[in-house]
Amino acid sequence: MTANAPMDDSACTAGSVELSTRELASAEGRVRWAEALDATFCEMDIDWPQDRRPFTAQIVARPVGSLSVSVVRADPHTVVRTPAMIESDPADDYLLCLITQGAATISQGEHTGLLQHGAFGIIDATAPFVVSGATEFEQIVVRAPRGQLAARATYDVIDDATGRAIAVDSGIGRLVSSFLVDVAAQVQGISVSSSGTVASAVLDMVAGAVTEQISHRTATDRIHAADLRAVQNAMADHLHDPDHTIALVAAEVGMSMRYVHKLFSTTGTTPRAWLYARRLDRARALLAQTDLCVADICAQVGFRDASHFSRAFSRTFGVSPSRYRANAAERHRP
Repeated sequence: MTANAPMDDSACTAGSVELSTRELASAEGRVRWAEALDATFCEMDIDWPQDRRPFTAQIVARPVGSLSVSVVRADPHTVVRTPAMIESDPADDYLLCLITQGAATISQGEHTGLLQHGAFGIIDATAPFVVSGATEFEQIVVRAPRGQLAARATYDVIDDATGRAIAVDSGIGRLVSSFLVDVAAQVQGISVSSSGTVASAVLDMVAGAVTEQISHRTATDRIHAADLRAVQNAMADHLHDPDHTIALVAAEVGMSMRYVHKLFSTTGTTPRAWLYARRLDRARALLAQTDLCVADICAQVGFRDASHFSRAFSRTFGVSPSRYRANAAERHRP
C-alpha cells in the first residue's frame, strides 16, 4: 500500500507543512528535517544512523478537520521524545503511525510494536517514546486531539494500546489501514466542508480497532502484563548496579526465573536484552541532558568498563557517546 501524495520543496500555510531534503546539503537537510518534525508533531530529538551519509526525506502534512494527516518518506533514522522535551513542549495529542513501506518500531512505556505491511500503532505525546525506522520507510502519521480520540475509546483502553502494533490482517484493523491510505492519497481533494466528516470517520474507526484489539486480551494477559511491569520496574531501579542480576530481581518480586523469561518472551525479547537496551537509552538521555563525563555516565548505567560502554553505544546508535552529545548540542543550539 502506498500513499501517493505529491512532494516538493515549498513551504505551505494554514496548518500545512511540506519539505524535501533531496536538494539540500546534508547538514542543512538534517536541521530542516528536525524543524519540520517539531512543527508537525511535537518536540523530538533525532538519532542519525550515519552522520556522514546523505540523508533524504520528504514530508507533506495537511489538516483534515481536527486532524493533521502526514505522509513521510525517509531514510532510516530514529526520533525520541524525552521527559525534558515534554516539559518544554506540553503537546498532548495522540500520534497514529502507519507504515506503508519498509519497517519501523514504536516503543512507549513497556510496549514495543513492529510496524510493517500496513500495520499501525498509537503513541502518546504526553509520555516519552521512541520511533525507529529500521529501513527506508514510508509512513502515514495522523495527529489526533487527545480528547476527541479518548471520547471514543477511553483513556484506559488507549493507554493499554500505546506502543503496540494493531493487527491489520483482518477485521476492522484492516479496514482502518486501507481507509487511512486512501485519506492520505486524497487529502488535497477533501473539501473544507467535508473534512470534519472525514476526521470523525477516522477517529471512529481507529477507536473501534483499538478497542477490539485490547478487549481481546484475556484476564491472564493482563496479569502477565502487570507482572512484566513489576519486573521491569525492579530492573530499572538497579540500572546502575552491574552486580544486580536477573536472578536477584526475580527473587525480589517473588517470581521464578523461568516465569520472568516467559514474561519477556511475549514481547519478543529477553530480560538481559531489555536491560541492556534500557541502560543504553538511559545513557543517551544523560548525554543529551547533563554535563556528566562519559566515565560517570558509564558507571550510572551499570557498565563496568568505559571502553565496553563506548563500543556498545556506537554499535547501537551509530555514533560514539561524545559525538552523540556534540550532535545533540548542535541540534539545540539557537
